[in-house]
Amino acid sequence: MNATKPHRLAPAQGFPEGPCFDSAGNLFWVNCGSGQISKLSTEGELSCFVDTGAVPQAGNFASNGDMYVCEAGLHEIITVHPDASWEVLAAECDGVPFRSPNDLVVDPDDNIYFTDPGGSNPDNPIGTVHFVARDGEAAKLDDGLEFPNGIAMTADAQTLSVIETYPRCVWNYDIVKPGVVAEKRMLWQDEREESLPDGMAYDAEGNLWVAAFRTGTIAVVSPQGETLERYDAGGPKPTNCAFGGPDLSTLYITEVETNAIYSIETGATGQKLFPDMA
Repeated sequence: MNATKPHRLAPAQGFPEGPCFDSAGNLFWVNCGSGQISKLSTEGELSCFVDTGAVPQAGNFASNGDMYVCEAGLHEIITVHPDASWEVLAAECDGVPFRSPNDLVVDPDDNIYFTDPGGSNPDNPIGTVHFVARDGEAAKLDDGLEFPNGIAMTADAQTLSVIETYPRCVWNYDIVKPGVVAEKRMLWQDEREESLPDGMAYDAEGNLWVAAFRTGTIAVVSPQGETLERYDAGGPKPTNCAFGGPDLSTLYITEVETNAIYSIETGATGQKLFPDMA
């Protein structure tokens, strides 16, 4: 794999996070510090898609064009419609309110898997991983995590990957059926002690591209858990990444030290996105 140097696409964002693409190839990301979700069109036009007035942390698209968003400030998973109107999809699980939804991934049937690290740290490991069906019904999949953060899914929807930031690791779970996981095991632990792994994206070969916060790099992790490469993320604090572009070979990176969006040409092909890309 060969990657070019990062290209700065969009400066002056408010703590950018959660890059994702709609079916037309437009890039979206959340700005945790401003409440806005930004849109960069395929023609290069930058605009505000929606302002939640709170703290959006991540987003991803459903097959009907709706955008699911982790709204940490509202303690909810919300659905943003193409006309930028939005509504609450889920706010609790088994009668317990969500604390701070952080990152999410959407499966082929438009169900959601998300992390909730609200209030959790190494001394208070209360982080959780949840499932939300497209009708809003929620289930808890795991708990007792120090800080569950980025989340991703393999192309066959058989494996769920979750970053636990403070131990610097990625956990894999078998997806038995929607909303049921088993066989938790560690895939990778970042060898760089300063690292705080945040978000990630799969490529077509099953490698994970991990935004290693505080290292200034995107670490490429093999399906066997080896660190294959590290690429310049554009700044020291990358938060997340997503593959896009016409052939899914461009990696788009959110970075908060410079408050900007970067892109790199990777020489790899990103995993086909679902359900929003055919």
